Amino acid sequence: MLIILMLFLFLSSILVLILKRNKETFYIFGMCMSLAIMFSGVLLYIAKKGGISRETQEFLFFNLEIKSKIQYFLITVYEMGYIIAIGRYMFPMFLLFLALHFSMIPWLQRNYWLKRFTFLMPVLSLIIYYPSVFLYLTNIHEGFQQIIAIGTMGWIILYTILSIFLLVYEAYSIEMEFFRRKFILIVSFILSLILFYFLYFGQDPAQVYQFYASKTGIYYMNTVLSIRTYIFIVFINVIFAVIGFTGLLKYTNDIVQSSREEVIIQRKFDAISTGTSVFVHSIKNQLLANRVIFKRINSNLDDIEKVKEYTDALSKQNENILMRIEELYRSVKTSAVHLIPLRLSEVTESAMERFHQKYPDKTVHVELISKCNVLADKNHLSEAIYNLLTNAQEAINDLPNHEGMVILSCYNVRQYTVIEVKDNGIGISKEDVKKICEPFFTKKNSNYNWGMGLHYVRTIAREHFGSLRYESEKDNGSTFYLLLPKF
Repeated sequence: MLIILMLFLFLSSILVLILKRNKETFYIFGMCMSLAIMFSGVLLYIAKKGGISRETQEFLFFNLEIKSKIQYFLITVYEMGYIIAIGRYMFPMFLLFLALHFSMIPWLQRNYWLKRFTFLMPVLSLIIYYPSVFLYLTNIHEGFQQIIAIGTMGWIILYTILSIFLLVYEAYSIEMEFFRRKFILIVSFILSLILFYFLYFGQDPAQVYQFYASKTGIYYMNTVLSIRTYIFIVFINVIFAVIGFTGLLKYTNDIVQSSREEVIIQRKFDAISTGTSVFVHSIKNQLLANRVIFKRINSNLDDIEKVKEYTDALSKQNENILMRIEELYRSVKTSAVHLIPLRLSEVTESAMERFHQKYPDKTVHVELISKCNVLADKNHLSEAIYNLLTNAQEAINDLPNHEGMVILSCYNVRQYTVIEVKDNGIGISKEDVKKICEPFFTKKNSNYNWGMGLHYVRTIAREHFGSLRYESEKDNGSTFYLLLPKF
């Protein structure tokens, strides 16, 4: 069964690395490969050592034919022991690298020398356990072997405990449930790998070097457990591994899906933009011509009050249409964004002013952190927040007895400043959630809503080196998060 677990780790780590190539998947790939290398050495040792029942051999190696091929594979005990040493000492190094990468503790983020220091103990241990070096040191004094074994065990335990602490602390510190759920799945996967590692990490590679020696020690498989015990151990490990890999693949799939949606949206937008520009130009010319006609009517029929009332209304409507055309054109053309340090309160106040111009009698509950600065374009960012507030208000307009509520919250979460707009309105169906950021997608009256709002918000978030995230459920409201890098 160990051979199946080893192959499972090897193939899964390659799959994860292919799906998403970044630092965390590289570190996870390193952890999986370390485990696969360590288990390879352990299997070689167990096959050559023998002394276990036929039933146990079949359980560990799947069948006796595989066991025989491994048993007669040409390899020295020193090579076998060093293979185990490589996997044993590289795993905690990659584990700590991953924990440091995920950790958002400011002190750890600022001190880059910690990652360089992480290399020290694994590299030193691999140098010491190199067969010729190890034999030289242990021949000088017999007690060196015990000192080396205790020392290496000490830093392995320290690295593992520190890594688990950082990962659990990070999961506990994430305030946004949207991110916490995904991170817990990743942590469960990492814990399952640690559980695999704990199966044999306590065995020292020196015991393999002493395969033919008379020295005593705790040897791999020295105490033969019952088949039921082995089945139970492997079953527990497989359960954790399946949960962990499923969590990681779901997390990675979400990232891949998000990237794929981004490409699809961009392609659709590129295809639409040319036709839209022509449309905007022709409609604008027509409306400008209408403006001239209105002026002529006003000048010739100034004495007719009723006609003037109608022409005033038509003129106002014409100006509104021109304004909407300009908004659409700006969205298509994506005018420049100029980022400067601003108080977040300035941006939210500007957004609220625009909101109350449209909904003068509506209330928004504002929860704003004091003295918070952002690097932003005031006009564009306030327009993006205004769009989110408008969507939230429209989602609660049909609720009875004024039960609807719109909340604008601004707060800091680790390395982000979060602008959150939440409502308890009609929500969005699962089918529509995937499309809401596409240009010209809307479920509202298309005479007044052209479906460019959320596409514009997403574009502005990216121009601010941030992102737009959202959660929604049909009939249970929606929450939109504008995530900006903390200034």
